Amino acid sequence: MQTLEELHAHYMAVRARLNGGKPKLTLVKSVEKTLSGPYEEPAAEKNIKPIPIAVIHMPRIAIMPETPAQTILREVAEKHNMSVKQIQSASRTKAYVGARQEASYRLNTELGFSLKQIGNMLGRRDHTTILHAINRYKKNLAEGREVWSKSEV
Repeated sequence: MQTLEELHAHYMAVRARLNGGKPKLTLVKSVEKTLSGPYEEPAAEKNIKPIPIAVIHMPRIAIMPETPAQTILREVAEKHNMSVKQIQSASRTKAYVGARQEASYRLNTELGFSLKQIGNMLGRRDHTTILHAINRYKKNLAEGREVWSKSEV
């Protein structure tokens, strides 16, 4: 078994070879020396006020920007007067199918997503279902037919 110093020297040499430079050797204190004593609590400062426990345990909500795929799904849902969840649902209603076909077509042509990726985004559907949806949407566009919307049904 190698010691901590030997391992550290080995990894520094590997990093140096990968980066094209010479290894930079530094000594590292052994584990026994750094962890030998008990943990010392920091000295309490007089000006620090304690934070209420409710504030400490509040979950932080990060606002993530919308991805292009989410943008397309949202736009299609708004166009057809429905939610994204309804597009992703298992329903075979004509309006939902039409919206799903349009979303499939746009995700494939605008973003170049694979059939499997689109199927996963639209309710875990099979790639052949997505291929059929894209082909139907292309056929409807070529014939000049409008895609169904929820208000028409």
